[in-house]
Amino acid sequence: MPSSADADSPDGVLVDGDPQDDSRRASTIRDVALLAGVSKSTASRALLGQPGVSRKNLEKVRQAVQQLDFVPNQIARSLSAPSTAMLGLFLRNSEYPFYGHLAKGFTGEAGTRGYEVLTVSSFDQADEANYRSLMVLAGLRAAGIVVASPVVDPLTIRRIASQVPLVLVGQMGQASNPDVPFVAPDPDDGVVLIEHVTALGHTSVALTAVPPEQSPTQWVRIERMRSHLEARGIRHRLVIVEPDTNLMDVLSGLHQESVTAVLCNNDFIALDVLAAAANLGLSVPGDLSVAGFDGLPPLDHEALGLTTFRVPTAGLATAAVDLVHKLIQGDELESREVFVPGDLLVSRTTGPAPAH
Repeated sequence: MPSSADADSPDGVLVDGDPQDDSRRASTIRDVALLAGVSKSTASRALLGQPGVSRKNLEKVRQAVQQLDFVPNQIARSLSAPSTAMLGLFLRNSEYPFYGHLAKGFTGEAGTRGYEVLTVSSFDQADEANYRSLMVLAGLRAAGIVVASPVVDPLTIRRIASQVPLVLVGQMGQASNPDVPFVAPDPDDGVVLIEHVTALGHTSVALTAVPPEQSPTQWVRIERMRSHLEARGIRHRLVIVEPDTNLMDVLSGLHQESVTAVLCNNDFIALDVLAAAANLGLSVPGDLSVAGFDGLPPLDHEALGLTTFRVPTAGLATAAVDLVHKLIQGDELESREVFVPGDLLVSRTTGPAPAH
């Protein structure tokens, strides 16, 4: 995309003939520096996230990058046409079981459609870094991009979606981006766990959760569960789990309040609750029933015996590939909101409520 500074460029950055028409070339790092009013080395350090760049100059470079649609990748600039053979997959954290299984399903399903998949993990980096990573995928001429990270800023999503077909997966969309399609687990899946333990006679239930900003999608599920408990008149407690939370203290307090079932926001927290119960001398499920959420290997193994709810990663991946493929083909979407239900896995950690 042309820059207003091109005509005055002293070092001949224009190529392919007429200096009044540079529409056939991609913007360069020099264009970014000229538009931002900084040196080329400063622009380069800013783009690479290196130290030594002031906040003011960093913002200037960021604005120039956005205005020029600059992609800091030489390979990307050498490509001139979109490739219908590649999809970009942007993950929050490939080390988490959910994202690993989602990537596996997505890659397999995309392969059946004739796509290669290029995967990038965010690891909860700053959003300006998310923007750069997504711009790289766009610049590499991905036919479409699937974003599996609920913490990417809506403005970044809007900017990328204006350039490349984009689908959100694993989250219930973004209120400020209603036109961006999404695929998400059924938010009422948690209600199934409640029905399971109430059928066993439990009338006092605790829910665990991480803070909402860490997992907006989980919070939607938790709110549905709380509403359901209130509608049923079931006494309940919400426990926010932080890195420094002492679950033995929490569980001891819940036991004193006669809470008999703990429904955890994920399987790892469920394992920590089971360990805390053992250290307190509480039997599971005799004194306390415990259930997890996610149900992904290996934590769904019968040797563990954990009652949990399996998130349908394969179904989410299939639906995401289907949506982004339709966007690429220009097909009309039946719905921009796709919910995929999971499965309850009942095992040894839940049982009848204690007699008292």
